[in-house]
Amino acid sequence: MEALLRHLKNILELLAVSQTDGAREWDHHTVQRAFQWAEYCEQLHSRFQSNPTVRSALESGLNDTNQRLQETLPSYSPVMFSDLAQCQHKLLVHLLRNPYAPNSVIHMLCPDPKIAAQEFQIDQSSFITCRSAFNLLCCTLDRNTHAGLQVEVEVRGKLLGKLLNSLLTRSGNDEYARTVLDSILRDSAGKMESLYDIIAAALLSSNDEKNAVTQNFILAWLRDHDGCLSKLCKTLSPGVCTVLSRQSPEFKQAYWGVLKQWASCLEYDVLESVWVPTSDASVTFNVLADRFKDLLNSGPPLKEDTDTELKALKLESGDFNVKGINIWTDLIIQLKL
Repeated sequence: MEALLRHLKNILELLAVSQTDGAREWDHHTVQRAFQWAEYCEQLHSRFQSNPTVRSALESGLNDTNQRLQETLPSYSPVMFSDLAQCQHKLLVHLLRNPYAPNSVIHMLCPDPKIAAQEFQIDQSSFITCRSAFNLLCCTLDRNTHAGLQVEVEVRGKLLGKLLNSLLTRSGNDEYARTVLDSILRDSAGKMESLYDIIAAALLSSNDEKNAVTQNFILAWLRDHDGCLSKLCKTLSPGVCTVLSRQSPEFKQAYWGVLKQWASCLEYDVLESVWVPTSDASVTFNVLADRFKDLLNSGPPLKEDTDTELKALKLESGDFNVKGINIWTDLIIQLKL
């Protein structure tokens, strides 16, 4: 155990140095050894995450070393036990962001992704994601992705999705994954729009069957936090919500639930002949119509699903064809269905 704790202390010191001007002394051999130690760190996490006794001792050692390094380096960010699963990832990002890292090291980290992944034994998709983060730091941040999100937001969301996916592929880490999202929510107080954009980017980054677990986990976390799912949908543009609905059946159902909730908070003002919100959590009739319009313009099969759902809701509500009686009738008239 003493040897494990000593190795863990050395790894945390290595991660700390990778963020300082001390990295200017690193060469090819040093970087290779650093990634070997980072890989060893990930093996520690995989081997002992389900061993309460050893894990507790390692967490205690982490706390002691974190405290010492914070006293020495005020900008140092503590490393939690769950972070050990992404140690190579953290090391790579630290070096790419460090202005003191020698150019030779940066060029060594950013050649052809396949060669780099083999040389440093890094998961190729993780490397490409980090390489994108590096490219981001070298260019302007005002460009948008295909979904209308900023490049910076997309990269941060992909990194978050990758971290959650790594945690959730190992049993027993659900609580740690929730802690990651809770900490992001807590740190985003007053900047919720940015948080929701990053979460949307994380959902967009999970685009295959393997990552569906991560996607569903994020949606469940949003539902567990009162109002978060509705606020997410309200903050995101109709286009982003449509892209997510097309990609994920689970998000589509969640989004439909939010749209129905917003519709239920509208009531008809007979004197003004308009639908008006009855709560601050709702949206206007025109905003709601724009959301449905975007879904209908998305092409098959989402267009057909939306058309069918709207007509079914109209039928369930009495199938009236007179304006002002039923919101679903008025939406269908507005959308010219």
